[in-house]
Amino acid sequence: MTSIRRLECAIVKGDTQKAPVLAARCLLEGLSPAFIIEAGLLRGLETVGRKWKSYEIFIPNVLVSAMATKLCLDTLHPALLASRLQPLARVVAGTVEGDVHDIGKNIVLMFMEAAGFDIVDLGIDVPPEDFVKAVRQEKADLLLLSCLYTVTMHAVEDTIVALRKAGLKGKVKTLVGGAPVTADFASGIGADGYGADAVDGVRKAKELTAGL
Repeated sequence: MTSIRRLECAIVKGDTQKAPVLAARCLLEGLSPAFIIEAGLLRGLETVGRKWKSYEIFIPNVLVSAMATKLCLDTLHPALLASRLQPLARVVAGTVEGDVHDIGKNIVLMFMEAAGFDIVDLGIDVPPEDFVKAVRQEKADLLLLSCLYTVTMHAVEDTIVALRKAGLKGKVKTLVGGAPVTADFASGIGADGYGADAVDGVRKAKELTAGL
C-alpha cells in the first residue's frame, strides 16, 4: 500500500500517531501538499462522513479523525505556505450571535486554509454588525456563517439581512453551514451556498469564488 493510501486509512481510523508521520513521509516522497490534502486527507474524511451518515461510526470517531486531520495539516502547513503562490480568495468567517460552538467551523476553516483561502476568523457569538464591518474592512470575497443551535438559525438570516441593508449583498458571497442548517434554509434566506460538511464546504467555497 502506498503512503498516500495508508494516510487515507489512518484518517478514517482516527490514528493520531500514524497520520502525521505518514503526511510527513508523503512530503519526503515528493508529493505536493495540495495532492496530499486532496488524495489523502479529504478522501479519508469523505469516507468518515459516509460511515457517520450510515451509522457505522459515531461522533467520537468523527472527532478523532478530525484531530488526526488537524495534526496532518499542522505538519503540512509550512510546505503548503511555501508552495502557495496566491490565495484563492479572502474569507471572513464566524459562528453567529448567540452560538458559542466552533469545532465544526474550525475544521472547515482548516481545510479552506489548506486549499488556499486567506482566512479571517471572527470567532464565536458574532453579531451581524460585526460581520458587516469585517466584510467591508477586509474586502472579503466570501462570508462563512456557522451555527449549531436551531434557536440561533435566525442570527444567520439576520446577518444576511444586515449585509443587504449595508449594500454588500452580492458584493460578497455567503456560505452557511452547521448541524441544523439545510440547503432549503440557505436558499430561503438568500445565502449563495450551503456546505453540508467540511469537504463540501471547501468545494462550495471554490465554486462561489471561481474566477476572482
